[in-house]
Amino acid sequence: MLKRNDTAPFDLLSWLEGHTLAQGVFEDRTGRVRRRFTVELAGQAEGNTLRLHERFVFEDGERQERTWHLTRGAGRSFTGRAEDSVAEATGRFEQGVAYLSSKLKLKIGRRTVAMRFEDAFYETGPGLVVNRSTMSKWGIRLGQILIQFRKDDQRSL
Repeated sequence: MLKRNDTAPFDLLSWLEGHTLAQGVFEDRTGRVRRRFTVELAGQAEGNTLRLHERFVFEDGERQERTWHLTRGAGRSFTGRAEDSVAEATGRFEQGVAYLSSKLKLKIGRRTVAMRFEDAFYETGPGLVVNRSTMSKWGIRLGQILIQFRKDDQRSL
């Protein structure tokens, strides 16, 4: 079990330990929903690091997987890296929210493009977390991803 960060009212790393289910949408910059997806997450503590395996299934049948290694830092900070990271992601815990800034390589058609993601994770109730992620390239906002995470033993309203 990952040691909880007692200075953070909402500890995302501890919350993601174990099995988590999620549903989400990707909206383009005009707010139009372009993709819907589900995600299964499995978080396993390894010392001061959370190994988080994500399995995405998109409504068109496409599947993607990613494994994050999220490590606690000093105070309310944490860092992360995934196999498709361009650089180390940086995160911090604030009052009731966790922020994560990352740059990932995404496959778009035949090309691989580095995209910036600015994530905010909000604990919204027992066993529920909402994530808003803004995706950009060269400082230009390309879209937003909205995801609701829930623990197996919880049901969304």
